[in-house]
Amino acid sequence: MKGDLRRNTKAVLGRMAGAAGLYSRRFRSQMTIVAFHRVTSIIESDDLTCSPADFEEFCKFFAKYFRVMPLARQIDACSKGEDLGGTLSITFDDGYSDNLVVAAPILQKLNLPATFFVTSGFIDSKIVAPWDERLMGKTEWMTWSQVRALRDMGFDIGSHTHTHIDMGTAEPSVVRAELAISKEKLLSELGVDTRLFAYPFGGREHISEFSRDLVREAGFTCCLSCYGGVNSPRPDPFLLKRIGIAEWFARPDQLGFELLTGRV
Repeated sequence: MKGDLRRNTKAVLGRMAGAAGLYSRRFRSQMTIVAFHRVTSIIESDDLTCSPADFEEFCKFFAKYFRVMPLARQIDACSKGEDLGGTLSITFDDGYSDNLVVAAPILQKLNLPATFFVTSGFIDSKIVAPWDERLMGKTEWMTWSQVRALRDMGFDIGSHTHTHIDMGTAEPSVVRAELAISKEKLLSELGVDTRLFAYPFGGREHISEFSRDLVREAGFTCCLSCYGGVNSPRPDPFLLKRIGIAEWFARPDQLGFELLTGRV
């Protein structure tokens, strides 16, 4: 209850800030990447789940206050030293089937790009991820045909390893194999030699310098975390921060307020 009150208060303050024109000035000083996981009405909103209606509201907010561009375009601009202030990219992790069935049509309706980081070993499987065991079969992964459909709709596909390992603790040989298998699987199934990579779990404790070196060695051009925060207008593509939306942010203007005050 207390958390809901705080969110609602921040959303009201955020709407006031947006109406006063404060968002645009603040957002021009940072590059932003957001992360979603599930977009569905079958599961009650939780740390990984956003309702379709809420997802659409977030997307409209992004389109109104940011220059929304594909993550690949942001990464390319990083390598060229371009100013990415005011830009935002939308990403998804893991490979849930609702990404195609629910999220993609909303993105298409609003003409917004997105990148989908898939865990290659989950695709076309009945694997139940440990964090989904309590959901009693309410989630399912995309098939490779569905991932290809995302590709054909113009969305980018990135790697999220093969089995969603903890790269902060795994042995270098395991990390190297996971990256290679994922990359090879995406190439064979999609014809895509992906250069985009996002860490499984994405917390500070799940990221290490040696694993970052192995990502670079495997031919990827970026590393994305998921523990919050924004990036400078000219960031290092191997040190990129992402904001997980469903983890705390209930409404777009609450997110706007948190971005405005530097608390993401």
